[in-house]
Amino acid sequence: MASVTSLVHRGHGAYEPPDMVNLPFSAHIPGGLIVGTEIIITGRTDPKFDNFSVNLCYGHNLDSNTPLHFNPRFGSKVVVRTHRLNGKWQTEERSGGFPFAQDSNFEIRIEVKQYEFAIYVNHLQFCTFKHHQCKESVQYIYINGQILIHDLQLRGGQVRYDGKYSQPTSKPPEYSPYPTGVLSYPVSNGPIMIPPVPFTTAIPGEVIPGRLIFIKGAAYSKPTRFTINLACGPHDSYNFPLHFDVRFAFGSDRNQVVRTHKQGGSYATEERHQEYFPFFPSATFELMILVEKNSFKIAVNNKHFTEFIHRILPIQRTTHVMVLGDVQLHEVRFQ
Repeated sequence: MASVTSLVHRGHGAYEPPDMVNLPFSAHIPGGLIVGTEIIITGRTDPKFDNFSVNLCYGHNLDSNTPLHFNPRFGSKVVVRTHRLNGKWQTEERSGGFPFAQDSNFEIRIEVKQYEFAIYVNHLQFCTFKHHQCKESVQYIYINGQILIHDLQLRGGQVRYDGKYSQPTSKPPEYSPYPTGVLSYPVSNGPIMIPPVPFTTAIPGEVIPGRLIFIKGAAYSKPTRFTINLACGPHDSYNFPLHFDVRFAFGSDRNQVVRTHKQGGSYATEERHQEYFPFFPSATFELMILVEKNSFKIAVNNKHFTEFIHRILPIQRTTHVMVLGDVQLHEVRFQ
């Protein structure tokens, strides 16, 4: 059985995998592929089963045109590379040996180049695969087979925030309204993989003590700021029980995380104390918000960062998560 896993909070100071989500799965690649985009998959092969595939597709599965089909087969010790066009598989490439082992960890990195995909396995270049179809039309990554996926990252500049920031003010500066057509995701108990930013989704079930919100992503290479809001509704006109504003270089702020809440259209007193700044340009982060009776406890990269005492009660009024700004999202999930 193939699965996807991520880290969740399990008691004070401990983080470990939650229940797993079965493969196959399909994840949207916002904006498609451009030269320089990298897709990085880390996982573990199964000791009993003999193949899996990583696919870059126009649609959400292999029924669509598929510019890259990367298929390690343990039985024949070969990695098949091909593409699927108009419902038909095309010529296979099989050279290069077999860099995988059963019941072993692996990393696959696919780098998009002008005329080909460069594919690396365990940090060594394994092969290239010439573009036979339009790479910019790829919209999904589809993974199938008997493996365990630990992590899926998308690196590259194709995710863009189309709105503009307002000018600095004495209160926490607000973003301008979301651009037309920003997707609000439906309630989902499973992970939301690589959603576009700005991003809004409903929180499944009630927000009560013990709930965990897990957000994984990476700031842009030259970020100004990004923001995570816990909101009482799906739009920025609603109250925010938590406004978590990561500022790399915004106004006079440098490497500062501002925490506050918004009620009745106005932001309240800011909290700025921090022992360190846990975010870096282009670096992946894992942020976890644990709901407790009296506060939100926030950890970054498995280390406690801050606590924010509830200012809007009852906490069950919190219904949505919003993310916007200079950040790519890899995964959002709830526990």
